[in-house]
Order: sequence, then structure tokens, then C-alpha cells
Amino acid sequence: MDKTIFVAEINESIANFLSIQKGIKIFRSKGLLAHLINRKHYAATKYLDYLSDIIRFPDYAGTYKGQIEFVKRFKENIFVSVKLDKGKNTYYVATLFDVKEAKILAYCKSGRLRKVKTEG
Repeated sequence: MDKTIFVAEINESIANFLSIQKGIKIFRSKGLLAHLINRKHYAATKYLDYLSDIIRFPDYAGTYKGQIEFVKRFKENIFVSVKLDKGKNTYYVATLFDVKEAKILAYCKSGRLRKVKTEG
């Protein structure tokens, strides 16, 4: 029985922005909701259905210690961390949580995240 759900494929413009491989497919475990509840990331639980939009159209993105990170602004700012399972050669959503504006600014200042330029 498959325990993962396909979430999104990183679009070409985000792959270029991050200087990473094009066509990366990202999955999430069926147990991600339980993980969020166990970690007390309650605000983020309502954004599980928006993972595809967060990954394909983030407001901020970056890479950090082998992870790909995205932030999307909704009512809360939602931070998504994607990791590579080297054994399965699969990228998966490790966690997501709400993040304060000050933390986003600190991550931008350190170079961990960069603001994604929107077209238009």
C-alpha cells in the first residue's frame, strides 16, 4: 500500500530561481496531518490542501542544508520544508508551519530565503 500522495512538481521558473534540477516531483506522507498535530502546528493543518500552490507559486523560496524551502502568504505565512529521501530518491514535504514576518525577514537577511519575483 502506497503511503505517499503526489503534491506538486516544481515549475521551471522556481527551479531556475533556486538553481536546482527541473522537474522535481514532491510527495507527502499520508501521515503528515498527524505529524503536524503532534508538533502542534495547528495553524498549518488548514493549508494541507494548498501545498501544490505553495510549492508552485511561493512568495519566498530557498535552499538550506539540502532542503528546499517555500513560504506563501495567506492569512498566516506558511513555511514548507521539502527533503530528499536518498534511499527512495524521492522528495517529500517534511513539515509545514506558520511563521512570523520577522522570521521571514531574518531568513531573507541571512540568504536562506529570497523573495520570488512575480510576473506581471
